[in-house]
Amino acid sequence: MPDHSPGHSPAIAAGIAELVRGCRHLAAVGFVTSHGGNLSLRLDADTVLITPTQVAKADVGPEDICVIGMDGRVRFAAPGRRPTGEWPFHVAILAQRPDLRGLVHAHPPAITGLAIAHSDLLARPLLPEPIIEVGPVLPVPYAVPLSDDLAGAFTPVLPLSNAFLMLNHGILLGNALGAWRAVELLDMLEAAAHSAVIAHQLGTVRSLTRAEVDALEQVMLARGLPMPGLPTPGRRLADLYFPN
Repeated sequence: MPDHSPGHSPAIAAGIAELVRGCRHLAAVGFVTSHGGNLSLRLDADTVLITPTQVAKADVGPEDICVIGMDGRVRFAAPGRRPTGEWPFHVAILAQRPDLRGLVHAHPPAITGLAIAHSDLLARPLLPEPIIEVGPVLPVPYAVPLSDDLAGAFTPVLPLSNAFLMLNHGILLGNALGAWRAVELLDMLEAAAHSAVIAHQLGTVRSLTRAEVDALEQVMLARGLPMPGLPTPGRRLADLYFPN
């Protein structure tokens, strides 16, 4: 049976506060509505904090956050609370990407519009900050929410970036620092999506060249930022945007 004890370690309490902050921010800026979206935070090799099912993100409080193992077993859930039904794809992604600590899945309007249009705009090198701080937003084929196919849909592209456009669904973004940093970067990507759509409406979307992305890699290294995607020796930033 799940543990319903209200006592948490300082690390768990801090992680819970981080997820609650993320939930309320996402709701305040309209990146989630009703019960949509979910966040998770890896605390150690086998402990994950995750948002509950069927609770509006604007209403999520510390008492609502669930604690699960990487096997999905519930270690703590308050009475009447259960982890989001999309926990399997969270733990599957965290298992395949041990470099990531936080995940946020949401439905920001501009990004989700691109997901509906099956647009590749955010997979292109358009703006310096998203390029060096996130990487390309790579498409993931549609899979029914809560289905066993959802996690598997990420497998081919999961090593190649930290952000994924879930076609006809929304976005998933991961970060090595945690869930709150992932939320901050989601703000950046939504602004980039708005700018890209405006450029498209104006009739010209100019991507940066490979040489320009190579120069940005030097900026990224100077700032001490990690290469997007699963750490891979020899990978270049431009390879993520110009794979052929």
